[in-house]
Amino acid sequence: MKIDIVQDAKDHTYTIAVKIDQFKTLRDYEVIHNLINAISLDFDLDPEISVEDLKNIVIEARKEEADEVTCDIGPEGIDIEF
Repeated sequence: MKIDIVQDAKDHTYTIAVKIDQFKTLRDYEVIHNLINAISLDFDLDPEISVEDLKNIVIEARKEEADEVTCDIGPEGIDIEF
C-alpha cells in the first residue's frame, strides 16, 4: 500500500493521501485508521473514526469516481475528503 504523508512544519499540519485503488483488504483500512489515530495524538485529538467509517468513505469516493482520499490533521481538527 502506498501512502503519501506531508508535514507542513509552518502550519504544523499533516496531510495523508491514499489513492482509492490502494484500498484492497481490511488490513489496508486498518493501517490508515491507525495512522490517523497516531498522528492525531500529536494534537490531543480523538478522531472518532472507525474502520467501518473509512470503508464507507471509500465506497462514496468510488461512487463519485474520486482518485484519492485525503485526511488533513492539525490543531483545528481532522478533515477527510475525496
